[in-house]
Amino acid sequence: MTDVRKALEAEREMEREWVEEAVKSETAPKGWPAALNLFHICMWRERLSNALTDVREGRAYTPPPGDVDETNDAELPGGLGVALSDIAERSDVLLASLLKLWDELGERPFKWYTNNTTAEAILRNSYVHPRSHIVAYLKENGDRAGAERLLEDAVTDMREIDAPPIVLGFALYNLAGTRVAQDRLDEALELLVEAFPMRPDLKVAAAKDEELEPLHDNPAFKALVNS
Repeated sequence: MTDVRKALEAEREMEREWVEEAVKSETAPKGWPAALNLFHICMWRERLSNALTDVREGRAYTPPPGDVDETNDAELPGGLGVALSDIAERSDVLLASLLKLWDELGERPFKWYTNNTTAEAILRNSYVHPRSHIVAYLKENGDRAGAERLLEDAVTDMREIDAPPIVLGFALYNLAGTRVAQDRLDEALELLVEAFPMRPDLKVAAAKDEELEPLHDNPAFKALVNS
């Protein structure tokens, strides 16, 4: 069974370190500041935590909103001006709540967007989603090496916990973009060869992905996305 707890504990430690660094060094960040990123992450963690609590109690749960962008646009203004220390504590509490819910529920059928199990939903909500935002934050603020390290760690973590294909495939795809940036194109292709059978939906994105642009005219890449 997927070791969700191990992945969330790794994510929790990473987020704590990221917050600690942001408290020390953030001045005029590009893009969303750290506090707004965490506010956004918290809103989605709380939504999933509430749903899984309903499942634990035998109640019908509220499904996630259909229009994600509309929901985010409506919620984000509420995070402006929130103190980083306060929202970091809230995020940590919510992650602890999800860890407890995982321990109580285990892996079982659960529909949440394209996720079909509790493991898929929790990993994508509270490992993949926050890590994607933190990677973007690091890139926007000049820490490309830090962003790449998180993407490397994600693949390592997902392999170690026997992550569901829908999660591992996305981690492999993201690491392929890093390999392209490192001019390791053959390795990027190998990662995509592994990722696409798990996530065939990413083929369409790959054909337009700017990070993969150096591969777009490669015959092997074209064959992959068109297969």
